[in-house]
Amino acid sequence: MTNKSGIKLRQLEYFLAIADTLHFSKAAEKLFVTQPTLSHQLAELETHLGKALFDRSGKNIRLTQVGQVFHAYAKRTVDELAAGCAALEELDALRRGHLVIGASQSFTRKLLPPVIAEFMRTYPDVRLTVKEMMAPMIEEELAAGDLHMGIAFVPARLEETAVESLFTERLMLVVGTAHRLAGRKRVRLADLAREPLVLMTRDYYTRALVDRYFDQLGLQPNIVCETNALGLMMDLAAASQVVTLLPESTIDPSARVAVIPVFEPVPIRVTALLWSKRHHRTIAATTFAGLLRERLQDAEPAWRRGPAAVTQ
Repeated sequence: MTNKSGIKLRQLEYFLAIADTLHFSKAAEKLFVTQPTLSHQLAELETHLGKALFDRSGKNIRLTQVGQVFHAYAKRTVDELAAGCAALEELDALRRGHLVIGASQSFTRKLLPPVIAEFMRTYPDVRLTVKEMMAPMIEEELAAGDLHMGIAFVPARLEETAVESLFTERLMLVVGTAHRLAGRKRVRLADLAREPLVLMTRDYYTRALVDRYFDQLGLQPNIVCETNALGLMMDLAAASQVVTLLPESTIDPSARVAVIPVFEPVPIRVTALLWSKRHHRTIAATTFAGLLRERLQDAEPAWRRGPAAVTQ
């Protein structure tokens, strides 16, 4: 018979740590408690529930069917309590606290620094941590509760990621000023399949986007170099006959390159705010997001000015 009134939050936390590691010693180390303490609290929890949560019969422990069912509810209970505590702390959050943001490389280079500077001026007592990360890792850390918000791209990969689109931009052809295509007003995407291309490595969203556009045309691009360094891509285009495709917001206007619109089709990328559907949105995070939206709307970044976007 279940005795719910005797269950303690600490017991749920210990149970979840053991379930995550499937190892008593590792769970105890993670929680900074002794293994006997951990075992005692788990035994009390199982006594309250009247059921075994782990199968300890073999060399390794594993969740029983009861433990598997109980895990989701225990996790939800711990998360909801943490969210409730966070909501109470928010009453004073913008006078103290910590905001952790994960952002893609292309966003941290140019668009994010002015927003961070404004936020720090306005809320000097909030400590900021900004991590430059690839989009999949941003979603994973949001889901784990390690980030308060993310800035990456649409579409999201995880079901539990909430997406709020910020802006759409074109992918532009970037070539050296001496390249034969430098004087063109626009270039068909299909014509680029024969050009030597330098692109991001395959673990980046923008690379997957470029690959998908070429796949839709049934073409195999001539990729001669892969890198995760945007600056190197610009430098290679400026100094050699290789070409690259880059989002408008990442292109350095002072570089010695020609920037040319691409059409048939026009490759686009949508940048978005990413949130966890499960974890509480802190007031610091929503305030930062508001500043970011205002900055994008009011400042009109340089890459948005100039000729209108080429339509298909």
